[in-house]
This record gives sequence, C-alpha cells and structure tokens, in this order.
Amino acid sequence: MTLIDEQIAGYEAELAEAAGALNLANAQLVEITERVSHDESWVGTGVHSLSQWLTYRAGVSPERAKAIVAVAERRAAFPQVMSALESGELSLEQVVELVKAPAWADGLVLDWGRVATVARLRRTIRREWFTGAPGEPDVDHAAGPDRDRVSTSVTDDHRWRVNGELDLGRGAVVDAALIEARESLFDRGHQSISTADCLVEVCRRYLDGIESPTRRERSKTWVHIDVTEGAASTTDGWRLPDSVRDRICCDGLVQPVWEREGVPFSVGRTQQIVPERTRRIVERRDHGCRVPGCSSDSFLEVHHIIHWLNGGVTDTWNLICLCAHHHRLHHSGVLGITGNADDPDGTVFTDSRGSPLDQCGRPKPPDISPPSPARPYQPPLMGRVDYHWVGLGWVHPDEQLRRRTRHHSN
Repeated sequence: MTLIDEQIAGYEAELAEAAGALNLANAQLVEITERVSHDESWVGTGVHSLSQWLTYRAGVSPERAKAIVAVAERRAAFPQVMSALESGELSLEQVVELVKAPAWADGLVLDWGRVATVARLRRTIRREWFTGAPGEPDVDHAAGPDRDRVSTSVTDDHRWRVNGELDLGRGAVVDAALIEARESLFDRGHQSISTADCLVEVCRRYLDGIESPTRRERSKTWVHIDVTEGAASTTDGWRLPDSVRDRICCDGLVQPVWEREGVPFSVGRTQQIVPERTRRIVERRDHGCRVPGCSSDSFLEVHHIIHWLNGGVTDTWNLICLCAHHHRLHHSGVLGITGNADDPDGTVFTDSRGSPLDQCGRPKPPDISPPSPARPYQPPLMGRVDYHWVGLGWVHPDEQLRRRTRHHSN
C-alpha cells in the first residue's frame, strides 16, 4: 500500500466515524421530536408547526426539519429501521425514504436500505411495489393522499425559481393555459417560445385583468432605485442586474419612493391606512413576519405597534409586518409587541405571560466528544442495480401464506 493509499484509507475511516456520529445525533433529534410531538410542548406564540419549531430551535433548514418530523411521526411503526439509525448504520436521509414504505415492511426494506443510496431508495420505495395483506386497503402508507403544492424561491444566482406538483386534473388546466399562451405569442410574431415565456404571459394577462384599483396597485412590480449609486432592487431586497434596471427605466413605469437615510417621508397622523409606498418600504425592510420563529413571507399585514386609536402614527418605526396568524394573536392579547421597528434589534415580542421571545434558537455545543457508533458507517453500494429484481420480496406475510396455500391446493 502506497503512502497515498494509506492517506485515503485514513480519511475514509475518519469520514465513516464522523458519519456514524452524525447518524447518532440525528437519531437523537428524531427521538426528541417524537416526544415533543406527543405532548405538544412545541406549541407556542411564535410558531405554526413542529417543523418550524425545529427550524427555530435547532438551527436546521426547513427542509431538514420536515425530514426529521417525517421520521419522528413514523418512528414507532419502524422499530428495526430506527434501531439501525440509532446504531449509526443508516443516515437520516436513507431513513426518510425507508419510512415511506408500509409499516409491515419494516424488516423487508431494512436490508435494501443498508446497501442502497438515497437516490435508489427514492426510486424503489414506491407504493405500487408493495403487496399488502389480502383484502386490506393500503391505508398505512406514509404518503397518504396526493397533495398539491407550488413554491417559489430565489436561487443563489439571484434567479427566481418555481417548483411544485398538482394532480392530473388541475395540472391539465395549467397545461391548457400554457398552450394557449404559446399560440397567442406565436400569432403575435414571437419565435423560439419557451415554457417560461408562456408562464409569464399567463401571469401578465391575469394582472392586466384586475379591475380593483387597490388590488392593481398592490400587484405592481416595484423597483427601488438608489438615486445616489443607481443600485436597483426589488421590494424583498434582491439586487437587480444593471441591464434589467436600464430596460425598466427605458420602457417601464417606475413608482418613486422618496427616502431620507433609508426611511421614506412619513405621513404621521394624517392618515390611518398605510400608503402603498410606505407599505412597500416596510415589506422590503422586514422580509416577512417579524415575530421570532415565524417563517411566513407572503400575505403579510402591516400593523401599527402603537395602535392608531392610542395615538400611534403611520410612520415606518411604528409599522411592522405580521402574518395573519400573529396579527390575530396580538389583537387577542396573546402576543405583545413594543419598540422601534426601524431598529433591527429594537422590537420586543412577549408571550401571554409577558416573557420575551428569543430571537433565535441557541444550539448548545457538547461538553464531551459525540458518541462513536458501534461500528463505522458503511456507505451504500454504488454498483449497477437491476431494478426488475428489487422489491420482488416486499410482500405482506399474510399474502405470502395465501399464495403458498393456493399453490399447494392446486
């Protein structure tokens, strides 16, 4: 063995031990989450769901929090798979896919889980690959009924992204709208029409059809341009390339927002309703609901910290973005809000007991080294797989007995 081979072997051994320790830590997170889910101790003023509480308290991403919650919800139904996670043999990502199987297949999928990559598990742990007990409906599957979902986000490259899925009926409606938009663009002389062009065309038509002046004003795309440096950004704070800025200024309607040191001119007590210009500034400043632990960033409501009836002014320091849930909690006396909203650290939120809400969770570094797994983590096999053979043995024991009995009787 050469020196390089020894180095690689040493790195792989260290990585296997670290991966096993990570699996143990994730197993502990799953176990804690299961306990918290049962007694609902996560329920509080600042959060809507268990996954949001986990994001807030553990500092994990929303996607990872949802994965931990999904495993915690199925923990009791999969003792063998969970034992492998708690011994460091399986990763959290592998277990997320394994628990999508019916609970009776706990032991059957474990062997495949030990050697399969996450990508292969996603491909094979599918509802139609499992044969349940005779005469019993497949109601145990974790996936449950199909759920429509659409989400939007901004990539690291500052590009807008849309992702989601719909049932076939509603998806056909969207397809029909995109096809019609493509034909319309073609009739107007456009060439090389992409699906993205069609989606933008559908959205533009909808916005052009809004009759209410107030709704039309709120649905405008506002661009904030710094008169000193010329930098342009959207209301939610994303920087626009200079080429996009120049095109908008050349052929577009720009709503000016006059500011002094980053704060728009205030309207004081002259009006109670927040002007659209001021609303946009507040939304751009807050980037979502300001209540600690809340991740809502759409359908926000602008709230007067000092109520208008109590002498509060319609100035940005007295205005704050809240989601509808927390807005209701505040006016119900459950959530207290005080301070200066223009100061990033100047707002204090309190619960029904008057105790301040922490701005974020504070993970505690371990006092000792994390426990080592009983044996190093064994990575999945990366060789070729014949998927025609995978899953052939995922049959409920009662169904296997029925088949044997029928075979012998014949």
